[in-house]
Amino acid sequence: MRRRMFLWLLALLLVSCAQTYERQAAFLQEEYARYEGTGTSRICGQAYLTLDGGAQHVASGDRVLLAPVTSYTEEAMKIKVVQGHSLVAPDPKAMKFEKHTTTDDVGHFCFTDLPGGEYFVVAEIVLPTSTREHRKSQLAHAKALVKADENVYTLVTR
Repeated sequence: MRRRMFLWLLALLLVSCAQTYERQAAFLQEEYARYEGTGTSRICGQAYLTLDGGAQHVASGDRVLLAPVTSYTEEAMKIKVVQGHSLVAPDPKAMKFEKHTTTDDVGHFCFTDLPGGEYFVVAEIVLPTSTREHRKSQLAHAKALVKADENVYTLVTR
């Protein structure tokens, strides 16, 4: 009986961990209007993780995402990046406002020609324990506020 109860609880835990969350926030065009087109601002920085034991592991050839801060992206940050849960696919209209780049070998990245505004910066950093067969990564994140004609430097970490 105890074994059956344990297996049932384990199955329930696995199913709840695999849950994909439905979005509650709607894509609101008016929140994105200020981010349309190009601008004169830059957000650059460095992405790294602090590992157990305190050692730093800089991103190297890892993906970095830039997205405007809106109610829609706030929800995605909370559910997916901070809490680590799956979220249904984003609205293609929101994806048009995302920018992507890759870090250099010491974790530096740069986004240019941005309209002024507030942005989320998210880096998917491959862990040093990762192998070709078993890729492991962690998400590091930051929020950056940039004005027109301004250059901002940010540290993206976890």
